[in-house]
Amino acid sequence: MNILLLFIDGFGIGGDDGETNPFIDAKTPNLDKIRENHIVVPTDATLGVEGIPQSASGQTTLLTGINGPKALGHHLNGFPTPTLKKILMEHSVFKQLKDKGYKVTNANAYTTEYLTYMGKIKGVKWGISATTVATMAADIPFRVEEELINKKAVYQDIINEVMIHEWQIPAESLTPHEAGGILAKIVADHHFTLFEYFQTDIAGHRQNKEKAIEIIERLDQFIGGILDKINLEETLVIITSDHGNIEDLSIKTHTMNPVPTMLVGKSAEVIKDDIKDLTDITPAIVKVLEKSQD
Repeated sequence: MNILLLFIDGFGIGGDDGETNPFIDAKTPNLDKIRENHIVVPTDATLGVEGIPQSASGQTTLLTGINGPKALGHHLNGFPTPTLKKILMEHSVFKQLKDKGYKVTNANAYTTEYLTYMGKIKGVKWGISATTVATMAADIPFRVEEELINKKAVYQDIINEVMIHEWQIPAESLTPHEAGGILAKIVADHHFTLFEYFQTDIAGHRQNKEKAIEIIERLDQFIGGILDKINLEETLVIITSDHGNIEDLSIKTHTMNPVPTMLVGKSAEVIKDDIKDLTDITPAIVKVLEKSQD
């Protein structure tokens, strides 16, 4: 069995006001199909801690099953602190599954420069993200420029625009649908695959509705490419987030909204009742894979 965890940063469940919620006007046939035909679980991101959910603590929770905000006593934005890094290094979903003998991977492409200098350049905000620390915890290789060029990785913007124009990497420009097909191939070769998309969170902070719609529609086409190529009889696709943001452009901050956990494919019914908040995602992944071995 294969599991894809598609982590979409800043993707909450919004209201019906098209002025503030770009999902109302965006063309999202694939997300609409998931909502109509598959399981969507509203998932709490506040985790019993006062304040607005944030990235570092929310992602730590999502990727470990340990309540990051509770461990800190508050929500934390940006990059993990030593406390959160320790949780990630000890309880990362990658590490948990690798220790049980499963084949795991992070499908995101990184630049070698980032991996070499992350967190070390004065004046440059290159911290180490929760997903990066979680990957390091399992001592599995990162995918870099070579894998991207050979279509064995997907960059965070999906279409390779940033890699080509900002990093001058000779990668092929892709449609979101094509990128989804590449990710589907990676998923087929692993028991567990993670892909992170954070353009949604950036768009939410910028409060530009036109750009937000573009980012949402790119994501939807990407999901369509995944679902067109993936074998759902052997694969579970889990789409979830760390907190809300892009679904409410009336505010620049994150939101208190629950996030949608979408379950598509094999064994979705097995875990649908297990998921209430972000601490439940990693245990659900472990449960599904262990049950598939019974």
